Amino acid sequence: MRRIVALGGTAALLVAGIVTGAGAASAAGQEVVDFELENRVLQPGEGWTELSPTSLGGIPDGTLVYALSKAPLTDPAWTKAGLPSGMSLEPSDTCTPRAGVVGVYTCPINEDNPFPSLEIKAAASTADGTTLHYGAVYAPRGTDLAKAVKDAQIVGSLPEDGTHAARTVTAKTLEHVAQNKLTLNTPALPAGSTVTQTLTLHAVDEGTLDISFMPADGQRYWEEGETQVSITGVTASSPIADCDHSTDLDYGGVYCEIDPGQSGPTDVTVSYTLSAGATAAAWNIEAYATYEVYDFGVGNPEKSSTFPIVSSRPVPTHYAMLARDKSGNLLWHHGTGKATAPFRDWAEHVGYGWGIYNSLAKLSPITVEAKGGGVVGRDSAGVLWYYRTTGDAWEPLTARTKVGAGWGIYNNLTGVGDVTGDARADLIARDTAGVLWLYKGTGTTTAPFAPRTKIGAGWGIYNQLTGPGDFTGDRKADLIARDTAGVLWLYKGTGSATAPFAPRVKIGTGWGGYPQLTGPGDLTDDGRADLVARDSAGAFWLYKGTGVATAPYASRVKIGTGWGDIPGTSYNYLF
Repeated sequence: MRRIVALGGTAALLVAGIVTGAGAASAAGQEVVDFELENRVLQPGEGWTELSPTSLGGIPDGTLVYALSKAPLTDPAWTKAGLPSGMSLEPSDTCTPRAGVVGVYTCPINEDNPFPSLEIKAAASTADGTTLHYGAVYAPRGTDLAKAVKDAQIVGSLPEDGTHAARTVTAKTLEHVAQNKLTLNTPALPAGSTVTQTLTLHAVDEGTLDISFMPADGQRYWEEGETQVSITGVTASSPIADCDHSTDLDYGGVYCEIDPGQSGPTDVTVSYTLSAGATAAAWNIEAYATYEVYDFGVGNPEKSSTFPIVSSRPVPTHYAMLARDKSGNLLWHHGTGKATAPFRDWAEHVGYGWGIYNSLAKLSPITVEAKGGGVVGRDSAGVLWYYRTTGDAWEPLTARTKVGAGWGIYNNLTGVGDVTGDARADLIARDTAGVLWLYKGTGTTTAPFAPRTKIGAGWGIYNQLTGPGDFTGDRKADLIARDTAGVLWLYKGTGSATAPFAPRVKIGTGWGGYPQLTGPGDLTDDGRADLVARDSAGAFWLYKGTGVATAPYASRVKIGTGWGDIPGTSYNYLF
């Protein structure tokens, strides 16, 4: 039998699960169908709920009959038919009122329309505790629909057999639901150890408890499995709670179905155990609990509490790589910290129209939180424009501001990070005579660079300059240069504005096969800046930093030929 599930009462098919096996045949020659309904809770004046099966077994082909009443569905005389005061029914595209029978609606149900639904709202004036009783009966094609209508009117007195069910929709005010109170106790979790945290709920209403976890304010979002924290168990102090949990804290949590029943308000404590790996970093984690009484909208009780992982290992900074494709789209590659897959396997489009620039440079490595020295672009008129970082990875750069005209005299612009020791990102520019100039960063948006100072002549021998950050482990920004013979040279940063680079050191040959090189920052969580190269075939290669000046890179590792539907050959700028 095939079973499909709809979550949250929505009519759309949200989750499909298939259980293989032969379905039993009914007397009419159809596969046996069974469905489930759930009780619903509405907040007066806020949102709606949909009366719909929450799961469906088999392949339906017939009619679903809904009955709506102000009283339990046990009265053959049907004297309480229809909606209680304050509740209303939205017109349905598929369900129609049953002629001559108040409060009954018939809905075609089949493989193409497996979850026909009725939408119910409660006005702001609806009294707390107002209850709609609803039920549903499935009538296979070719069976007696009139009998199914009669059965729907008394479905509360019929056994639930998968084709008959009765439930309620109850309006509960904010003041009522606020009586469900949450208390979180989240002690610190030492790396390499375990801790038990607890949530105590004063349960007045039936609901679903959901405890999820996220980085606390001020910390970047984590990658899957990065926290090294697992949830190893969950228990409840009362049988009113039925709990489960995910294994991984990063994208999971603790879940409990809680029903205090008719016994009145009950306190229940849910205890869950967390275990941290020995090398877990010092994350601050927010535990966020919601007790979902309402089906829709705000107003469900919430509670959050922050706790640390006690560790000497700081949370590593992750960096992003920006790229422009041949259509002028700006793409954001989110760094993961993993050497085998240093970027997520898709790229975000974060800008359009960047084809107007004939030179682009980031001033320093940009973090996945969109923090860093920003980006400059020079247009065909020689005007330089500056984009600050926003701190928002979804929209990492601000609108541009004009730096000034006259930048067409340069054939290379390269951001080098802070090479002057003042904690501000700097820019170098090479003119057509091969002279290299330093533009010190000022830290201001309106005038981001100080007047230029000369670094030196003879730089025309290079066809690629890359400011990758600190390659030598001395906390000073360095510069990588490639000459026309494909030889790669390292210029160690000195931290001095008057002479920002030490004499060059040869670090390799055979680099001429890469049209593009960029230094995004540390991509592998080892504290050393790395290099990314794209070859002429569109393949991307990672060169891990070693921290050794004489041999700053390990052997290359291929990391992809593109991301998603974007081939590597479509890129014409990496920065």
